[in-house]
Amino acid sequence: MIFNFILKLKRLIIILSIFSLGSFTQAQEKGESSLNTRMVPLWKGEVEAVYSGKGKVKIRIRKGSIFYGKEEEEIKAILEKKNQYTVLQKNPEKEIGSFYIRQISISYQTNLEGKKASEIELYGSFTANSGMPEHLLTAGTFIQDYKQEVVYVEPGAFFTEDRRRTRPAKQFRHPKDGKEMVFVSGGYEQNGELFYESMGFFLHGQGNEPSEDNYNPFYFKPERGNLQDISSFYIDKYEVTNREYSKFLKETNTPPPPHWKGGKYPTGKEHHPVNGITYREAEAYARWSGKRLPTEMEWEKAARGTGMTWKINRDESYSFFPNTLEYPFGNDFDSSLCNTLESKKMDTISVYELAKRSASPYGAIGMCGNVAEWTSSDYLPYQGHSLKKTHSEKCIKSSGADRSHPQKKNPRHISDPSEEFQI
Repeated sequence: MIFNFILKLKRLIIILSIFSLGSFTQAQEKGESSLNTRMVPLWKGEVEAVYSGKGKVKIRIRKGSIFYGKEEEEIKAILEKKNQYTVLQKNPEKEIGSFYIRQISISYQTNLEGKKASEIELYGSFTANSGMPEHLLTAGTFIQDYKQEVVYVEPGAFFTEDRRRTRPAKQFRHPKDGKEMVFVSGGYEQNGELFYESMGFFLHGQGNEPSEDNYNPFYFKPERGNLQDISSFYIDKYEVTNREYSKFLKETNTPPPPHWKGGKYPTGKEHHPVNGITYREAEAYARWSGKRLPTEMEWEKAARGTGMTWKINRDESYSFFPNTLEYPFGNDFDSSLCNTLESKKMDTISVYELAKRSASPYGAIGMCGNVAEWTSSDYLPYQGHSLKKTHSEKCIKSSGADRSHPQKKNPRHISDPSEEFQI
């Protein structure tokens, strides 16, 4: 099968998507620059003692902290950006006063990684807000610093001020990494009209080869009980490039892939898809960009569409009509639309070289060939089927309904707006 040749390239890509369940702002729909923002905690310090308006705040440094691995001068520079910090009361959380830093003391611990800062003690003075009693400024309260980040709300249930439902834009540009994203909606399109938008039914796998791991026993007899129901989401239009991945490495101080000589991607391949990425590296990139890895089913739907149409009958029963695609662009293979061994290029190509005709039904390009992609799903048998042998790896996708489990591939990413996890 053509799909199996793709895996022999032993390359990976990162492609990002935002998984979405509900609302979308009017500014985003129109492609405007005004975006929702929120304040995200950078660090937190517990008030340990207060006496006569003076006291101490302790910050414990753990892995992942903004202070972790930093030198004393770097830590002090972060803390001294502001002289005054708001004091907050717990349960319920509310502002009760201010803390002014007078002195910073840093404690260290030595472990296998060497000597690292482990605790910060801040000494200074406290003042209560107007109308707040001084005795509320006590041990058990805390101070916190924040950064501002862009947030998306869910793209399907947003109402404008006049209460009219707005439909998500089919494409928009993500403000963190600047990548174009396309909308994978619920329902299905026929002759330019969208039907059953609130229903995310999706027919996965294939029904002709029971010996294959991607065999779906219910492929030719779909019912509500054996179909996937996938909410709407956004996915990157193009694969993540070497240049884009390099930006992530620089901003996070992450080591480059081992095959990048001198820590740099191959000359002339800035727009080629990044490859040779492990699952954990792909996951880290997703977190940095404010997105997440898609499930296997989310990826497959973005690549080949719903795989069927359906209707609700008068007795409220459902009728389903399979109409799947073997490739993102149709049922006939075309080596000019899918960079596999058959294209005879024997290498990756720029993500922008792929023809628009190669796009999936939702407009995603590069869903066939070039490099394979991680998903967040474990490599498990489909309902009613069993695997030829068990695997502990995540599931890899490289086109349509195929499945594989090599050691190094890469993903598309998704992030749940319901958790406000976007950039």
